[in-house]
Amino acid sequence: MKAHASNNDMNQTLISVFAGIGFGAIAALVNYFLAFELYGSVTILLGQVFVFLALFTRGLPSALVSTAIASIAVYLYTDNMFFFVTLAAEIIVVWFLFRRRIPILLADLIYWLIFGMPLSYWYLPTVIDVPTTFLVLVLAKLLLNGLLYTALAILLYQLIPKTWRSVTMKPVADSLRGRVFYLSFLCIIVSSLSFSLLYTVRSAQQVEQQIVSDIGSKANSLRQVTEDFVNDYKVAVRNLRDSMQAVTRYDEHLALMRLTQENFPGFVSMLLADANGTILHGVPARHFQVLIDNPSAPPDINDRSYFSEPKATGLGYVSSAFRGRGFGTQPIIAISEPLIVDGTFRGIVEGSLDVPELVRLVRRTDIDPGYQSVVVTDDQDQVLFASDELHLRTLGHYEPNALTNLYTQNLPLTRINERDLLFTQRVNSYGWNIYVFSSPDLITQLFLNNLIILSIFLTLIAVLFAFVTHRFAQDLNRPLEQLAEQLRDNTDSPLSVSSEGMTREVRTIAENLTAARKLMVNFNRQLQQQVNEKTKDLEQLNMRLQKLAREDGLTELLNRRTFDDLAEQRYHEAMATREPIALILMDIDHFKRINDTMGHPAGDECIRCVGQLLKEHFERRGCLCARYGGEEFAVFVSAVDDVRKLVENFQDALATYCQVNGQVVPMTISMGIAEVRHSFGGGSFRRLVAEADKLLYQSKDTGRNRISIETI
Repeated sequence: MKAHASNNDMNQTLISVFAGIGFGAIAALVNYFLAFELYGSVTILLGQVFVFLALFTRGLPSALVSTAIASIAVYLYTDNMFFFVTLAAEIIVVWFLFRRRIPILLADLIYWLIFGMPLSYWYLPTVIDVPTTFLVLVLAKLLLNGLLYTALAILLYQLIPKTWRSVTMKPVADSLRGRVFYLSFLCIIVSSLSFSLLYTVRSAQQVEQQIVSDIGSKANSLRQVTEDFVNDYKVAVRNLRDSMQAVTRYDEHLALMRLTQENFPGFVSMLLADANGTILHGVPARHFQVLIDNPSAPPDINDRSYFSEPKATGLGYVSSAFRGRGFGTQPIIAISEPLIVDGTFRGIVEGSLDVPELVRLVRRTDIDPGYQSVVVTDDQDQVLFASDELHLRTLGHYEPNALTNLYTQNLPLTRINERDLLFTQRVNSYGWNIYVFSSPDLITQLFLNNLIILSIFLTLIAVLFAFVTHRFAQDLNRPLEQLAEQLRDNTDSPLSVSSEGMTREVRTIAENLTAARKLMVNFNRQLQQQVNEKTKDLEQLNMRLQKLAREDGLTELLNRRTFDDLAEQRYHEAMATREPIALILMDIDHFKRINDTMGHPAGDECIRCVGQLLKEHFERRGCLCARYGGEEFAVFVSAVDDVRKLVENFQDALATYCQVNGQVVPMTISMGIAEVRHSFGGGSFRRLVAEADKLLYQSKDTGRNRISIETI
């Protein structure tokens, strides 16, 4: 009989394991191939529906097997094992709360609010650099994702044949109104969340495309504007060079430069230098004269690139931005053209283009200052222009540092002064970089608005459905309540219930109740007498059976099965709360010698003594104590700072504690202790038992009467 029951348990265990593998494989495929992303962050894991189905139909072990397999796909998709922790914890917490008659959907909500979201809020910033506002949205999406696949799993569970289930899900409510409301509201949640997430993804993609198109077109416009701006002044310098080659007199050169500067006010100064780099003429004339008269700043530019490059190449040159000297220290861009007469280099004509003039030009573009910014740098990555809100210094070095982009895959992301900015880059023909930035707040605000609308919608729908289901159940239940009231008040009178508004099913019930009443009354009379007689006997028998089922008959400690169940439950609770625990396995040394020399009754008395001492030392501290086998005992310890000291005191007391027929029987005991203080969640309770058992054998192999302890 026992062997048959054991085989059934083994078969059920194997079925649960294989069911868990099957559900996990389906979940892994769905998570890997059908998952989709929102803002490039954590994926929508609809495969978890099948993990929850494993939990509902086959129990917690099967669901954990499914979680492990499904998490492999999530790891391949995200390259992060964090989801295994959250999903496994979700399954355990939901199961724990469900066993305490909390509705599954509410249990999942409790998990995410108390465990999942705080854990994610703590962990995610360690692997991804995101602002707090966006992190809150990621957490909200995780919550919605969890509620979506949990609600969908509950609905699918209703379609699974009962023969497939080894675990019974108790109804969330006893009333018809409660059940109709619950299932209806689940349908609304699934459809609303699915539509909301899909709509949000679609809207986010449209906003992303709008941002890409908008800042891309503005970057192209700025590229052309800056290029045309420099080209105009470059042509002006070239025309001045050509005009000056046609005249030789000083006053004519000066007049040409003065005229060019008047026509092109962006030139803060212009000059003419000879082949050695000595300045010959310049405008404005007053600044040029001061330069000539200043002995500490000789009019020589042969060290400047705008002189050396045209001299070396014979071509026009546009310099990088720099600060002027002599004519002023404001940021300028030098545009120069070589003077070549009969193939011989005679000098250069140069115009110093005022960078603030470029700033005024860029400011006239259609950049929206509310959420867009601009940076223009030269070919040396020096800032020529930056929007005021970016606080970048003119001529300071700037290159955007691309960050991991959780907002969109269509644009790179950078950070300036603690602000996340999406940007696009263009380069004009002079090597200048034009960066147009856009705040990702448009995308974030879209999701936030949808979340608020969804919350309001679900609240209104919940209120409406509560009212409708109340009326529906009231109309359906009223005839049944009248039938029940008549049966309760007078079992001899005929049933009299109006059939108006009564459904066909209820009418059939009324007819069957009338026909069965007489049989039921007679049967109840006979049965009541038998029940009264048997109830007392059964109560006494149940009390004895309950005690036998839980306790060891010799020591009155917990038996092994009860201990394993209670200790495993405490183990999981401790792993969730990160409370230190320890499992102690102990074995009386040379117990066979006591039986052989003093007899089995004396041996039994010794075992009772050990059990009594365990109660005194451990049970009064709230520990679980059990007789684990013949002379083997087990203790589960929690909230104890020094386990070694506790068991050493027990060893010392045991040495003289046991007395048989007035004679002290000296006894020693070997112990193996597996203590968890650091690696919470690192293994199962069974693994902890195996570790303690290994340590127990280590104590016995090394001489007995020893304590082998290992802290994990």
